[in-house]
Amino acid sequence: MLILGVGGSNHDYSACLTRDNEILYMIEDERITRKKNARGLGTDIAKGFSRKYCLSEAGIELPDVDMIVSNDLIHPAILFRLDNVKMIDHHLAHSASTFFCSPFEDAAILVVDSVGSKRVYDDKITYNTVSFYYGSGNHIFEIKKIEGRNLQGTDYVENSLGIFYTLITEAIGFKELEEGKTMGLAPYGTSQFYNELSRCIYYAGNGKIEMSLQSIEHLRGYKNRINNIPAEGERNQARKDLAFSAQKILEELMTELCIYVKEQTNAKKLCLAGGVALNSVANYKIYKKKIFEQIFIQPAAGDNGTSIGSALYGYYEICGNKRCL
Repeated sequence: MLILGVGGSNHDYSACLTRDNEILYMIEDERITRKKNARGLGTDIAKGFSRKYCLSEAGIELPDVDMIVSNDLIHPAILFRLDNVKMIDHHLAHSASTFFCSPFEDAAILVVDSVGSKRVYDDKITYNTVSFYYGSGNHIFEIKKIEGRNLQGTDYVENSLGIFYTLITEAIGFKELEEGKTMGLAPYGTSQFYNELSRCIYYAGNGKIEMSLQSIEHLRGYKNRINNIPAEGERNQARKDLAFSAQKILEELMTELCIYVKEQTNAKKLCLAGGVALNSVANYKIYKKKIFEQIFIQPAAGDNGTSIGSALYGYYEICGNKRCL
């Protein structure tokens, strides 16, 4: 059975072609277009660069594919001229990308990123920020989701650890999707801003991270605050200190989330995905805490990996095929 997974959100577009439970080809649009994170492609995103590459390498055409699966956060243009696409929750695609690629028969699953799928309750709109799952065999069971409202006129969402780290990254002066540079800068700083930042985002218990819309507005002000420091040396040190403090908070909150999903599942193994799971320093701290006996982290933990998760979810969960480990 041939399944095409189409991945990404408003960046990191990708495609994954599987035959039964085997990944035949997976590639990101950026590898073909040479545009980092596939940003700035304009209307060209509708050309489906990664999808066409996978089909070409396999020597097949689109009608030969038995099923197409994608996530509900993907840019609509990516699905241009694709019919009968099965859509799944964005965080569910992340969870499938890590659990179904892991060697585990069962495991706790933690997905942490900036913004996930939209939820509409009456007139209230929220977005997923953290999701807890339990994987067993060929099934993934949802435990709980943390959600937040959008700050009007921005892409920022409350109660999001990923957005918190993004805001700090922007305050330091790095560009969008350059959070890895913040992680790299952190060891050169001090905890000068730790107490301040801890009042903006904190663990409220029961798996809940809290960061209000007012806190987002406050965090947005750090960019001007840093830039207005007159002495260049002091200004650069402040950037390092901001990175250090944010990294420390991220590590602490990720640890709390791992403890929570451990309590909820009593699993001995953990699978991680979502953009925050790309923070390798935090991952190492979690490993050293020995909350779980084993940890599997999807290498394509960002939105690029949702094509893998979509394809494998189609094979295992939608089609009901059993995993053979």
